[in-house]
Amino acid sequence: MKKISKQDDFVISKKMTDCARDVDMCLYNVLTDYMDKDFMNDALSLYLSTDGAFANGLNIDNYNINSSVYQIYEGFKYMTMAGLDKTCKHDMFSVIVNKNFNVLYNRAEKIDNKWNPNVSSTDDFAHNIIFENNEENRKLFGYGPTAALLGYTLRFCAPTKAYYKKALKMIDIMLKDFYQMDKLTKYEFIGFNSFLNSLRFENILKEDQIKIEEKLIKLAKEVVSTDYNDPTKILPLDCALYLNDEELKKLIDDQLDYIIDNRAPHGLWEHKGGWGHNKYPEEDTAMMKWIGAESVLNYFYLKKFGRVE
Repeated sequence: MKKISKQDDFVISKKMTDCARDVDMCLYNVLTDYMDKDFMNDALSLYLSTDGAFANGLNIDNYNINSSVYQIYEGFKYMTMAGLDKTCKHDMFSVIVNKNFNVLYNRAEKIDNKWNPNVSSTDDFAHNIIFENNEENRKLFGYGPTAALLGYTLRFCAPTKAYYKKALKMIDIMLKDFYQMDKLTKYEFIGFNSFLNSLRFENILKEDQIKIEEKLIKLAKEVVSTDYNDPTKILPLDCALYLNDEELKKLIDDQLDYIIDNRAPHGLWEHKGGWGHNKYPEEDTAMMKWIGAESVLNYFYLKKFGRVE
């Protein structure tokens, strides 16, 4: 089993300090136990928009200063990777949670029990084509961000909160849909894996946990790809991150070996995705920012699976 050596770890730390965004550096410091996880609240508070929800380029490929469902998903994903939950006592935690869920549950557009991840105002800012507000992208994301966000609601809200109760109603409808689905998009695999992880963390809906995992394993085996150079493919860490299946675990191990072998010469990892058009010069700047974000995500995977010495 390949691992990140102590020397490699030192290089990663040095390069992250040199080039990563503050929010990515903060998450890295939390993962390495250099900083307390509560500091993630401070780092993420810099990305709150005027309505109090996440925006302002938290996702590097979307320069929109206005909040959107996908940016809210991105913020809660960072909080989850840092290990935060509803027991957090940091002053900013309740502000972040309440304002983001207020936008999500009371203002965000919802179609067929799915939140629309995008907003029309994105057209006024530099962005990846997947963040344009159209029917094609709604199908691409599908239940992905919605499934993850419903899980995050359970993780970050007390059961007495109105948001929690609204989430349970949406979950009931979502699961009825999910059990009838015969294929998932890449974003739906990521979202339902995240949702399953949240159910386990909260230790609820145990019968559904079993059914969800069984279905995800079945669907994942039908489409999982080992073409790790193509970020559009459904890779093992996309479709099986939280699944307990030996065949899929072997594929995850293979992808983790690939990640370890494919650090760039500067010591970190580079992003393989593109924006799908050449309309904005900001894409070049985004690719530089992605180095830190891609690296901390890979570091999260490697640490989760015991690949860091």
